[in-house]
Amino acid sequence: MYSRYYQSLTKFVKQPKTTIYTSAVFSFLAVSLFGWYAIRPTLQTILFLRREIEDNKVVSKQMEEKISKLIEAHAVYQTIKPRLPLLTQALPEDPSAVAVVTQLKNLATVAGATVSAITVSAVPLTAGSAKSTTRKVADTPIQMVIGGTYPTIKSILTGIINLRRALTIESFTITPDKTSAPDGPVPDVKLRMVLKVQSHYLTP
Repeated sequence: MYSRYYQSLTKFVKQPKTTIYTSAVFSFLAVSLFGWYAIRPTLQTILFLRREIEDNKVVSKQMEEKISKLIEAHAVYQTIKPRLPLLTQALPEDPSAVAVVTQLKNLATVAGATVSAITVSAVPLTAGSAKSTTRKVADTPIQMVIGGTYPTIKSILTGIINLRRALTIESFTITPDKTSAPDGPVPDVKLRMVLKVQSHYLTP
């Protein structure tokens, strides 16, 4: 029985159509195997490169935005560069308490007032040599007792506001000067002002 089946199968294989189908099947299998072992890595590489190109486009766009912001920042810096020395004068890197007191005394002298007392809190004479990337603003409390008329007191307060050195008027108390005569016009009445200011500077 097996010999008959083998003979019939041999005859079937030898038929022209059967030979063509067999070749087609083996060709398809060969192409499939070739695609699995050769084309598949190539496709993976293509997909990887496409994803990398998309990522590079995103990075390139971000870099363009950063470059644009840097250009804008540089333009702003060039605009304010001539005024940077004013910033240094307003907020120096050392207390400069003596210079501040001198400026306040000059304001009083120009206004025609008298300074009877000056108190400066303890401050370092010089700034530290080491500088960090993070700077802080420190304060130097200064208290002055000034005598003068209303116009002179007003002139001193206005002068403090207009100083290039950054000062904060913490408080001021104005009372009549008991040592002066009460007679005369109101603008000429002697006043006594206790002024407290904060002088600011950068710490290392």
